[in-house]
Amino acid sequence: MPLARLLHRTTAKHPRSLKQRDALIELTADLIERANLEVKETYRFQIDRQDIVIPNLPDDFHGFTIAQLSDIHHSPYLSLEHLAEAVTETNALQPDVIVLTGDYVTHTARYVEPCAECLGRLRARFGVFAVLGNHDVWVGASAVTQAFERHGIPVLHNTNLPLYIGGRFIYLCGLGDTTTRNHDLVAALKGTRRRDVRILLSHNPNIIKEASLAECDLVLSGHTHGGQVKLPVIGAPISYNRHGKQYTRGWAQMKKTQIYVNRGLGTIFLPIRYQCPPEISLLRLLRTPDQRPT
Repeated sequence: MPLARLLHRTTAKHPRSLKQRDALIELTADLIERANLEVKETYRFQIDRQDIVIPNLPDDFHGFTIAQLSDIHHSPYLSLEHLAEAVTETNALQPDVIVLTGDYVTHTARYVEPCAECLGRLRARFGVFAVLGNHDVWVGASAVTQAFERHGIPVLHNTNLPLYIGGRFIYLCGLGDTTTRNHDLVAALKGTRRRDVRILLSHNPNIIKEASLAECDLVLSGHTHGGQVKLPVIGAPISYNRHGKQYTRGWAQMKKTQIYVNRGLGTIFLPIRYQCPPEISLLRLLRTPDQRPT
């Protein structure tokens, strides 16, 4: 099936499709087909490692690792087999904690239970924690939350919890989805102090300005898919971020607040990636860039 026709079938089911977006992605599909480009990377995820320097990080957390998965979009275009492979690779990293930053399924709730069951096989020293994305809200926030919690994955909805090592702690703060206006940053940070290390999980990186004003140390997001298709010269035609393309993928910073935007595992609109491979992130927290864990 031509990519453009497949695109129309996909966006017809999407509650937030826009004519301009449809036209732009249709043009992208046409360009890819006309150029006869091979997009083999759509399901070949890569592990991206990033050091995050937080000067006030407690000593006991120096070298602490966080694995991040995002934007799985389990559907006919991302199978359980591919997801299971990502779960196996993530477990092999032996992270201290695993975070999931939203958009687990696409279009229908029938994909929720098998996705949650597969993600329930993730293992980390401090556990696995999730926040919801816009697609999760659209298919049913309660259904997604209940399925995840049945499989041992707490969903942090505008709340936080401390992670302790040797009497010292950092906060993991979970924010509701901003696209669907389910977020409450005040509630997500309630009980924490600005001098505490606070890691905010937010599906949408558009929260970066508010997180910066609140002096969060680190924001972990997804949503953008890294642009999903990165064309020569013009780059990603769609960035999904109102604060600029620097917040579309990877590491960036606004004032004191750092952010890491995961490119995701799945796809949306167009079931294809180009120059933007799917990603498993492994973040390592450090007190200083020169002080390596022993």
